[in-house]
Amino acid sequence: MPKDLASTKERSEMRKRIAEVGRRLDGRIPLLDPVNDMGIRDATFQDLVTKTTTLEAKLKEHRLFGSADEGRLFSAYQAKVGVQTQLKDARRRIAEAQSAVQLDELKCRKRVLRRLGYTTAEDVITMKGRVACEITSGDELLLSELMFHGVFNDLTTEQTVALLSCFVFQEKSKDEPPKLQEDLAVPLRVMQESARQIAQISNECKLRVVEEEYVASFRPELMDVVNAWCRGAKFSQICRMTEVFEGSLIRAFRRLEELLRQMCMAAKAIGNVDLENKFADGITKIKRDIIFAASLYL
Repeated sequence: MPKDLASTKERSEMRKRIAEVGRRLDGRIPLLDPVNDMGIRDATFQDLVTKTTTLEAKLKEHRLFGSADEGRLFSAYQAKVGVQTQLKDARRRIAEAQSAVQLDELKCRKRVLRRLGYTTAEDVITMKGRVACEITSGDELLLSELMFHGVFNDLTTEQTVALLSCFVFQEKSKDEPPKLQEDLAVPLRVMQESARQIAQISNECKLRVVEEEYVASFRPELMDVVNAWCRGAKFSQICRMTEVFEGSLIRAFRRLEELLRQMCMAAKAIGNVDLENKFADGITKIKRDIIFAASLYL
C-alpha cells in the first residue's frame, strides 16, 4: 500500500495492483482475519469469533445446507414463528380481557358486601365482615346473615345442626326432596328466603346470580338424618333413612363438624356465648360412634 493516495498516479497504480490481486486469486479474495490480520486481541471478541466459526461449521454439516428444500423449509419455519408470535399475542390479549372481567366482578362483589353491611363505604371490614371471615366450610354470606338475623337463637341444637347440614352436603341424590317435619321445614324456609334476598341484591349490584340455582345449592336431603343422629339414632338406622352412600354420609358429618367449629369461632367473635355453646353442643351430639372413629377397622 502506498503511503499517499493523493496523486492521480498513485491511485492508478493502486487500482492496477488490486486488479492483479483479483486476477491471481481468481476473484475469490479472502476476508481479513480479525485476530491475525487486524490485530484484535480482546478476549471477549476472540471468544465470539470462535463460537461463530464453530456454528458455521455445524451449519455446513447439516443435511439441508445447500439443498433444494432449504429455501422452502426456511420459509415454512418463518411462517411457523409468525404464527407462534400471533398466538402469544392472542393469549396476552385474552389474559388482559380476563383481568378486566375479574376487575369488574371484584367491583360488583364489593358493592354486594357494602349493601349487606360487611364493609363500610370506605371498604373497611365491619364486625359482620369479621364474622364472615371465620367461616370457610359453607356459604359465609348466608350463614352470617342467618346469625345476625337471630335465626339460630330460636332453634334447638338439633334444629341448628340439621339446618347447617344443607351447607355441607353437595352430592346429587336420587331421593325426592324430603317431606320434613314442621320443626325442620320452618328454619329451612327462613334460610331459603335469606338466600333469595342475597341473590336479589347480587343481581342488583350487577353480580349475576341465578336465584333458583343459588337457593337449590343448599340441599336439605340430610336434615332429617342429621336430626335423628343428634337425637341418638344408630348409624344403621340413619342409613335406612336415605339412599346416600355410607361413605358420603360420613364425609358430610365430618364436614358438618368442621363447619360447627367455625360457627363457634364466629359466635365468639361477636360475643354471643349462648350461640357459641349451642354450636359446641352440636359438635358433642354428632361426634360419636363409627362416623368419627379413627379407623373403620377398629
